[in-house]
Amino acid sequence: MAEGGNQPSIHDGSDADITFACTPCSEEGSREEAVKYCPECDEYLCSTCSKCHLKMKISRDHKLVEKEKGKHESKITKATAKIKCREHPDRDIEMYCGTHDMVYCLMCIATEHRSCGDVTCLTDAAGSSFQQNEADRLQEEYESIKEVLTVSERKKKENLILLEEKRNTIEKRLQEIEEDLVEHIKMLSKQDKTNLNKTYYKVKEELESDITKLNRKISEMGKVRGQFQATTEVNQENRFVQFKLYQQSMNDAKNLHAQFEPNGQVSIDFEEITSVTGQLMEVKCLGKINAARINKKRKIKRQKEINVRMQNDKEKETCRIIDMCKLDSGACILADYHNKNVKLIDTNQNVKSHFELEGYPTGICKTGRNEIAVKLNNDKIDVLSLGTCISKVRSISIVKGGGCYGMTYRDLKFWIGTGTDINVYDTNGNLEKSVSVAKVAIRQMTVYQNSVYVADYNGGVVLLRSDDTIKTKFQDSKLTSAVGICISTDGTVYALDQRYNAIVMFSQDGKCPGQLVPKIPSGKCPESLCYDSKNDCILIGYQSSDTITVLHLSD
Repeated sequence: MAEGGNQPSIHDGSDADITFACTPCSEEGSREEAVKYCPECDEYLCSTCSKCHLKMKISRDHKLVEKEKGKHESKITKATAKIKCREHPDRDIEMYCGTHDMVYCLMCIATEHRSCGDVTCLTDAAGSSFQQNEADRLQEEYESIKEVLTVSERKKKENLILLEEKRNTIEKRLQEIEEDLVEHIKMLSKQDKTNLNKTYYKVKEELESDITKLNRKISEMGKVRGQFQATTEVNQENRFVQFKLYQQSMNDAKNLHAQFEPNGQVSIDFEEITSVTGQLMEVKCLGKINAARINKKRKIKRQKEINVRMQNDKEKETCRIIDMCKLDSGACILADYHNKNVKLIDTNQNVKSHFELEGYPTGICKTGRNEIAVKLNNDKIDVLSLGTCISKVRSISIVKGGGCYGMTYRDLKFWIGTGTDINVYDTNGNLEKSVSVAKVAIRQMTVYQNSVYVADYNGGVVLLRSDDTIKTKFQDSKLTSAVGICISTDGTVYALDQRYNAIVMFSQDGKCPGQLVPKIPSGKCPESLCYDSKNDCILIGYQSSDTITVLHLSD
């Protein structure tokens, strides 16, 4: 700062060279010839600034020297000058608190450390506590901390790119819906795009703020490190102070890394309302756009068992919850194979009602706000209304798949598992196409953002996109026998592994952040999953059990 003053003067139109420019004036865009130099501030001062410097309370005790001595005095001052307190910039660091293992000014000691019993002067502290091997260790630690912060910064930047790609994907889907559902949908789409961009820019701002914090911390670490390296062995007190500041900078960096690292990526999500066509004039928006964290390290906060057996269930048959689905209200429907019925669990996770079926249920899915469809082993699909009581609306015949696992509903079509294939039927039971999906056997199926997700028993989770292209991207060595599948509102895929009684988690990019290992009741074989967004929990159904398991989750 002070040494960069050798530039020509333009004061009063003069072209004369200025050997030493006044530092404060230069910072304000003016050029004045310096007449003095302040070693403590490392600044060249013109005549006016010199007078002001000696009048201000913070600098009136500074000793000014001739400008020609500036460079020489600067080197001496840097080696011997007191280091200012971060909390009280006008005060020098003069004391060491052993209780808190940090250096402070007298004001800090008087106000915050009066009760500390181990307070000494810097001379004693530097002589007794400061060791070179500690400084060497801190130097080595600097590189590792800088590396993890740099990696964290890179991840944030990558997240920013993925965030924009996700926004573009959602906008594309919104555009497709807009084109299909004419003028009223255009109005809703515009509303949702506004909400999308509002959420996007909010999350984008948070990510950019995090990146700025990481950059600032990396820069600060480098500065503190440079200051430490610049101190010499001659002044042991200053070296000790710089060491402590260096150490605190490393601790701050660790805390920053610990703050960011567990959170995973931040994303935005769009929870589409698939029943828009039939209820167009009733809906207020196309879907829910929100900010969500993906790749979160989710854990089981608590686990409980719910008894789902009802008085009218068969006396000698335990329940078999072969499939489950979530309703818009937050309630869940269970398909009980052994007892040939479906059961409604309310938002408080109590069994409230049931409906007797004419066949054994092999799949269940939501088809509307208050409507579900149940696939039966007699190649029938019963459409049920969920009003004040459960009642059958109509029955649809299909040609294949009734006795096989798996069923879902997308684009006003029934997607029926037939073993390794999916048959697609319209709402009248007409077969439109057949898609080969699984390597071994289709189990549970669900829909998320207009894509069909299929649990393939030995093939992981298969993704069937809206254009019917197939991609098996949810595979991991932890997932050996996929039977159940559900997806949370943030897009996390939960796949139930029957062999190891575990739930393997996947992010939408196919990465596996870990697994949940519930305490499965002895002798019970898990078979189906359902995600309850209201309570942020996962329901597990079993092949032979009168209870289901509820896993409440935490980050």
